[in-house]
Amino acid sequence: MLTLKRIAVTGSIASGKSTVCQLFKQRGAVVVSADSLLHHVFTADTRVGKTIVSLFGENVITEGTINRTLIAEAVRAHPPLLDRLEAICHPYVNQEIQREYQEACQKKPDGLFVVEIPLLLESKFPLADWFDTIIGVVADEQKAKERYVQHGGTEEQFLFRRERQLKTEELMRRADCVLFNNGTLEQLAAEVNKFLYAFR
Repeated sequence: MLTLKRIAVTGSIASGKSTVCQLFKQRGAVVVSADSLLHHVFTADTRVGKTIVSLFGENVITEGTINRTLIAEAVRAHPPLLDRLEAICHPYVNQEIQREYQEACQKKPDGLFVVEIPLLLESKFPLADWFDTIIGVVADEQKAKERYVQHGGTEEQFLFRRERQLKTEELMRRADCVLFNNGTLEQLAAEVNKFLYAFR
């Protein structure tokens, strides 16, 4: 019997989703990253990879791997390509998340199955109804921009990606639970602990 609680962690760019998921993992949850699942197929010899290459051209291949930086540049130059890319990637990710859940339940019959999934509520191929609870991670936009730049991104990239995401108010309205990440790691950990306590 499948008993793992299915928890989605979503939120805008550089809000702290990965940090929240790491905190859940440290506390015993099974954690899966949608981006990591997709990373495995970003090679030219997979079915998904071949479809991406057919869309963007072979110039996006670097040493047998699809160069995500080149993909991002192409999407910024031609925004309609993003919808077509998502139509390729999102159904695959949804399928893989459910497969990971089935496997996790066989190994660990209780606890939390946590998925970091950035565009959960924005996707045209939604998985939102499949989750028991959706956590929205929220951070001040200026603080998120600073984090993004500190990790090697540019302000232009941040603004482009943020444009595709829900406004904070809409995210907070649609999420079942909101974790605020404007303070210290210790404060964020305390918020995660409160959530875990509610599930006991």
